[in-house]
Amino acid sequence: MNPIVINGTVLCDNITGIPRYVYETVVRLDKLLEGTGLDVRIAYRDDGRPIHLPELKNIRLVPLKAVKYFYNMAVLPAYLQRNHAFFVGLASDMLMTRRSVVVLHDIRPLVMDTDRGFFRFKFWVHCLSTKWFARRVFTVSDDQRHLISKKLGIPLDKIGVTYNGWEHMRDVVPDEHIFDKLPGVQKGEYFYALGSMAKHKNFKWIREVARRNPDKTFVVAGGKDLRAFGDDAEAKDTGNVFYPGYVSDRENAALMKNCKLFLHPAVFEGFGIPPLEALALGAPIALARATCLPELYGDTARYFDPHDYEVDLDALTAQPVAPPDKVLQKYSWDKTAAFWLEQIKQYAAQ
Repeated sequence: MNPIVINGTVLCDNITGIPRYVYETVVRLDKLLEGTGLDVRIAYRDDGRPIHLPELKNIRLVPLKAVKYFYNMAVLPAYLQRNHAFFVGLASDMLMTRRSVVVLHDIRPLVMDTDRGFFRFKFWVHCLSTKWFARRVFTVSDDQRHLISKKLGIPLDKIGVTYNGWEHMRDVVPDEHIFDKLPGVQKGEYFYALGSMAKHKNFKWIREVARRNPDKTFVVAGGKDLRAFGDDAEAKDTGNVFYPGYVSDRENAALMKNCKLFLHPAVFEGFGIPPLEALALGAPIALARATCLPELYGDTARYFDPHDYEVDLDALTAQPVAPPDKVLQKYSWDKTAAFWLEQIKQYAAQ
């Protein structure tokens, strides 16, 4: 059996988005590996930052000293070659090694011009290396699967789908002290949105809708870069929008649990975990009718045009939807970990 190596460098970052996918998968995979005899390792760039993982019993941590730009290009590939290891890139990790599979969570830089030119060029090169070297590519929605196939010319039958999950919310105790930091925000009477302030998250829609609904309250968490809303001064002038900045899991749970409606206006997503978290906490959700969101959330969500600022929020909130049970059963970290265990068994024998 050959070693399986997962790149865990992203686990030194805040556990949101892609790091969340890696963390939740690895923690559950560690338990499933008991008694299998499989040699699974997590290699990561040791730059002094702690790696955010509990004690693992069946997965070995391998810190590798390297400067940032040489880790993926030279240090990690050399480690794989020395150990005749198979690489599983769970975090859009793109290495020039043929003994590999890669999860491309999304290819936004190839289809949107919201990133700097050099980053887009680098991402394009990375995607091409995945096309040329990886034995198989995975992504997190069928929408992304078709987009990756179209943009990179990878046959659909070479692209698999592995979803995100929500069970991490089970153990989160809501911290309602967050409302002490938001005077003027009343429980059950505000619209809530969460995410990075990147332009594709389309939080400008929140600002424009808030302007047209001065009697309603909006809370947008996840960052304070108001440039995502357009002009800084214009964003600050929207007095019924509150920006708490980065919130903890516990604060986020409190904001989700007590909102009138969770809004997700993104015009591009690979998956979009926040709406799933909101559903898990019993919050009603309304999503942009765009990208992968209708595919993933079906009739459990209300939908709006992400370019229409004249939306009737009361009518949107009143739209009937299906219970979230079907969605919560389909998308599960436990299922994702079980999926990767079966994949790893195959790769270890190759």
